[in-house]
Amino acid sequence: MNGAVTWTMTGSGYLNNSQLFDGNSKPTGTGLAFERDGYGVGLNDDEITTTPMRQEWIEVAFSSPVMVSAFYFLDLFQARTGGTLEIGQASIDGGAPVSLVAVDLAGTGAAGFVAAAFQPIYASVIRFTVLNSNDNLGYADGALAGIELAPVPVPAAGLMLLGGLGGLAMFRRRARA
Repeated sequence: MNGAVTWTMTGSGYLNNSQLFDGNSKPTGTGLAFERDGYGVGLNDDEITTTPMRQEWIEVAFSSPVMVSAFYFLDLFQARTGGTLEIGQASIDGGAPVSLVAVDLAGTGAAGFVAAAFQPIYASVIRFTVLNSNDNLGYADGALAGIELAPVPVPAAGLMLLGGLGGLAMFRRRARA
């Protein structure tokens, strides 16, 4: 694991990723497999749930900073009456949260998929939760579906390339002499 970044996932309770994907169609435009319904908290629940009494959370910690460029949630819905909706949130290193607002109507067979893409930012710890908002079907809940990592620029590689080109130029010069 030379130079590899590792990660750990913790939650306010038992982490659960047991439910198979149950949307009518798989969302497009991401690299996600949509085989499962995402991560949640609880033995019998695969979603991060917020009630008036508690707010569940999932935290992902990396062994060294990574560049994050998107978050994905499943099972975030709007009420069919249009009055309320579910909102997932992600906070990077304790900073201001990124909100992911439901767009799919509850009970239609849609996946409740929401994505938030942004300029890559370094992150060591990301905490996910769902606000005390609702789709009028039980409590506010949603599932963590994915985190997109951006490639990290390697400044040393540029220096190595310049050094190699300089060495070739010097070798060529000696060969001519």
